[in-house]
Amino acid sequence: MTINLQKQLIQLAAPVVFSNLAFTLLGFVDTLFMGRVSTLALGAVGLGSMTFLTASLFLKTTLAGATPFVSRMVGAGRKDEAGKYLQYFLCLTLLLLPLISLLPGFFRLFFWLMKPDRQVAEAAMQYMAVRLYEIPALLLVSSFTAFLLGIGNSLLPMILNWVAVLVNVGANWVLVFGHWGFPPLGLVGAAWGTVFAVWVQAVLFALCIWFYYRKEYNLHRWHWPSWQDLWRISKVGLPLGVTDSIEVGAFTAFFAIISRLGTVALAASQIVNQIAALAFMPGFALGAATGSLVGRYLGAGQADRAEELGWTGTKLCVSVMVALGLFFVAFPRSMASLFTADKEVIESCISLLRLIAVYQLFDAVNIVLRGALNGAGDTRFTMTITMFFAWGLFVPGSYLGAFSLKLGVIGAWLGAFVYLATLGVIFFFRFRHGAWKEIVI
Repeated sequence: MTINLQKQLIQLAAPVVFSNLAFTLLGFVDTLFMGRVSTLALGAVGLGSMTFLTASLFLKTTLAGATPFVSRMVGAGRKDEAGKYLQYFLCLTLLLLPLISLLPGFFRLFFWLMKPDRQVAEAAMQYMAVRLYEIPALLLVSSFTAFLLGIGNSLLPMILNWVAVLVNVGANWVLVFGHWGFPPLGLVGAAWGTVFAVWVQAVLFALCIWFYYRKEYNLHRWHWPSWQDLWRISKVGLPLGVTDSIEVGAFTAFFAIISRLGTVALAASQIVNQIAALAFMPGFALGAATGSLVGRYLGAGQADRAEELGWTGTKLCVSVMVALGLFFVAFPRSMASLFTADKEVIESCISLLRLIAVYQLFDAVNIVLRGALNGAGDTRFTMTITMFFAWGLFVPGSYLGAFSLKLGVIGAWLGAFVYLATLGVIFFFRFRHGAWKEIVI
């Protein structure tokens, strides 16, 4: 049975890895094009993309709450109810749209706190002002992706994510440099290119879901949610959005702390973070797949199999992270040298990569079991724990390690290590306790 569960996890998780890679490349494309425009544009797009992601993440991740509802209904054999929940979350999208008006204020507040170069900040604001038009499409894409993951189709999101990347490349080529009769728009053109790509993706999602699933999931009959329905789905979805926003905010503060240690520490940390982000893609994919399948087995009344699947996903993820950790330990200098020729930065990267090799084992447990608990609907618990330890342990722990204990950049990253290890242990015992099996959503 375990082998069968592993097969299900890998089949669902593998396309998610490539979907995440495509999502990463969507922002990378803008950065790549800006490198041929100017240094100012390059810095502004980098800062603008990071700020935009932080601000929009709450809205985007809230709609991932569709997955546990849809997967439970599929597991119970109630496909018409699964389709109804897609419609409910699309209605929730409409209710979230007014929050877009708050984002420019967030952008200004963030820049006031971070105090970036004035010219860079002004250019980044221009970039983000255009990107705001992307958010309605981004929310639709999030709802459609959550529905498809809930029914076990991770292949279609992967394909459409890559379509968005290709459209973005073409649109940037036309709008940034001015081809086919368009004026060269530079940084603003890159923003419009991304907006266009995401809207194309949203339309293709809608067409594919309507064409392939409207009869099977009764989508041709529209169901308006009651206020009670909206409250019920919000209790699962909103904690997901809050959790991701809280954690991204904590990591932003973490890098602000590191920036006070000097350019070498910051450069090494950015390099290691990029390497770690790629390494964690299989882990995040397994977490998403585990959450979807746990919800499906709970819906089918097979709680014991849902538990077995959670442990199977954890073991699989830890195995992947062990293999990657050995690679980090064996070839840290070669990996760091791909990003820089600065010997001091490389030496710092080597120490950090060896630390990452250990801490990612705990993070594997954290990622998969958090995904399993979220898939069961235990999102308020994961939100509370993440919020408390992100700002009560991670951020102050990193400052303590870097400055009070005078361990520098290693001390800062030890704060991250302790934080992720703590989450891994807590979610391990929460999942083993089994209270999540009784949650009604």
